[in-house]
Amino acid sequence: MNLPFFIAGWSFVDGVRELPEPSPGPLAAGCWYHFQRDAQDTELRLRLAGIPLSAICSVLAEDTRPRFELLDDGNFLLNLRGVNLNEGETPDDMLSIRILFYNGVLISTRKFPSRAISDIRSELAEGLGPRDLAEVLVAIIDKLHQRIEDFVEPAETLIAEQEDEHSTEESELMPLNKRLIKLRRFLKPQRFALEDMLETLPALLLDKRLALANARDTAARINESIDFYLEHIALVGQYQARWHSEKVNRNTYLLSILSGVFLPISFLTGLFGINIAGMPGIDNPLAFTVFSSSLVGLVAIEVILLKRWRFI
Repeated sequence: MNLPFFIAGWSFVDGVRELPEPSPGPLAAGCWYHFQRDAQDTELRLRLAGIPLSAICSVLAEDTRPRFELLDDGNFLLNLRGVNLNEGETPDDMLSIRILFYNGVLISTRKFPSRAISDIRSELAEGLGPRDLAEVLVAIIDKLHQRIEDFVEPAETLIAEQEDEHSTEESELMPLNKRLIKLRRFLKPQRFALEDMLETLPALLLDKRLALANARDTAARINESIDFYLEHIALVGQYQARWHSEKVNRNTYLLSILSGVFLPISFLTGLFGINIAGMPGIDNPLAFTVFSSSLVGLVAIEVILLKRWRFI
């Protein structure tokens, strides 16, 4: 399927206005363009726009981790990750947003639709939202983090619910543990990417140091929360494993006690069950009653002894 190259565009020169699809060639400075990364014409159109091949390869790479790379003359590349909230997709299979600032033009590319980008586009359509390119970039970062926080936050409640759960059914903590590990794989380098951007601080973002510092702190807080949840899950898993182990040991112990109690009885009933001459009581009608009473008395004596020896 041939996907459309152009998704949306906005100009922030002399106010904010939505742009039609640009013609092949250089892109207008002061504008934000959002493109489909895996469209057939994307690479060609970026070449025609005068974007260097190295930057194009970074923007269109199939698989990449979050990172920040400062190019020349204040240009830079920023790769970010966000939760995939599209229908039929798994949120922890994180989608990638590639952002390139080159010669006054902000270019973002996607493979899957991002709710964060959609929110910004909706706000701009309503006359709200960012007022320049720097605010667009900060808004993308903040909204990606907001979606991640909304996805991670319920983990604490789920862990608390499972903490006292001792059912033999499969725990919900294992799938949650896998999801958090997959999130951490990308969110740790995302924090480092924001730290790198703060250290170098391109000219576009000189007035956004505080906002970027807050975004960096949010990424750090999300990572710390995920680390805490993973440690909590490990402790709950150890507690549940110990509880089940103690339950199995206790049941095994009780079965051993019962086996010990009935072992003499089994021996005596087996012994008296042989049908040969000479067995005592064969001709006595009270023999069965006496024998059964003896077995009951034997069980009572065994129970008394086991209690005295503190086996039970």
